[in-house]
Amino acid sequence: MTYPRQNNTPFWLLLIGIALILLSDSLLSEGMFVDGVTYASISRNMAEGQGAFWNPFYTQTLYPEFRQHPPLALGLEALMFKALGDHLFVERLYSVLTFIICGWLIAAIWKRTTNRPNQAWLPLLFWMAMPLTAWSATNNLLENTMTVFVLLTVYLLIISYQSNKKVVLFLSALPLLCASLSKGFTGLFPLVFPIVYCIFDDKRHWIQGPVDTSLLMVALAVLAGVMFLVFPASLPYLKDYFNLQVIGGGLHEPTVGTRFYIVFQLLLQCVVPIIIVIGLLLLRKVMKTDYIKVFEFSPDRKWFFVFLILGLCGVLPIMLSVKQRDFYMLTALPFFALAFGHLSLAMANAILLNVSEKHRKGRLIGSIALLLVGIVLNVCRIGKYGRDEALIEDVKKRIAEADGKTIIDISPEEYTNWAEHAYFMRYGKISLCPTEN
Repeated sequence: MTYPRQNNTPFWLLLIGIALILLSDSLLSEGMFVDGVTYASISRNMAEGQGAFWNPFYTQTLYPEFRQHPPLALGLEALMFKALGDHLFVERLYSVLTFIICGWLIAAIWKRTTNRPNQAWLPLLFWMAMPLTAWSATNNLLENTMTVFVLLTVYLLIISYQSNKKVVLFLSALPLLCASLSKGFTGLFPLVFPIVYCIFDDKRHWIQGPVDTSLLMVALAVLAGVMFLVFPASLPYLKDYFNLQVIGGGLHEPTVGTRFYIVFQLLLQCVVPIIIVIGLLLLRKVMKTDYIKVFEFSPDRKWFFVFLILGLCGVLPIMLSVKQRDFYMLTALPFFALAFGHLSLAMANAILLNVSEKHRKGRLIGSIALLLVGIVLNVCRIGKYGRDEALIEDVKKRIAEADGKTIIDISPEEYTNWAEHAYFMRYGKISLCPTEN
């Protein structure tokens, strides 16, 4: 079915308004998740010459040689510190910038996979409906950068198949390598994309998928080999990371009671998107648009399953490790959003066509109002704290009393407060040393 052109401006305004409201508590206020403050400190140090890309420096007493994660995301953030200087909101700007780029790439992928490119707000709405999306946007996680490269890899792979150009498939190995250099092996799940795509594409034989995945792996191995030759320090660094985090942390430092933790968290992230889909189904009944099939545009079915399986491939392997956090699946969430978008596209269009002109005007006014509310909420939060107010105030006071010291003594109990290390380094470039006195 061909739908008449619709005015999508209200929905884009609605999306921006929702984003601003969801980000309002932390976008322009102080305080950040401990990991984000830690990465900001390391990146700032790197930008100022303390440590290097293949030898990051955290503090003089805690990880003076940081090997806990691959360095690419830290290095890219260091470039922003290099360009803008040591200002408090540089890390927030970097984090939000990755969020915006991810949104643009989701829209670009949507444009490649649907006949309704102007309705990219639909998958973006599902993406924003997942609580982790807004939370991560302002908390400077390494997964933010990794998601950019994962989405870029899939985008290039889609272009490769649509244009039948193998060279683009080989090019996609570069952002795939960058994804793994941002946070580790969890960024490699797009390797399964050729297999999944060829299974659901009637124009291709299924065997082409494994062949293309093998070619992609070869290209990835070649790029990694070139990296080890050009940057000799990269090999020992990544060996240390593998031993510390993948072997040591992943297998011997449990953070959850069950390996199914990540599955439960995924279901929680999908609650609101599922409610939206159910709401569309009910509206479809009420407005008597039952004659519209769920997958009216035939490729929607294919892309729904492709993105759904790809998203699951980004989440389920995390179960192999007993070290799990909900934000480990951030890179997979855009693909669930795209799947929900393809599932609901025909229903959303059928419902919108039945909306009266009066309601269309109300929709625009409501979207503008919501946008203004989002702007006001963010302005009101300037100068306030989003989290850790008491800790930050205490750290600022003790930095002022430190009288230029770069190392101060604290109790052994206080030393295990990792957020304290992060804020002391970020605000005062001070390292903490445990002492009984």
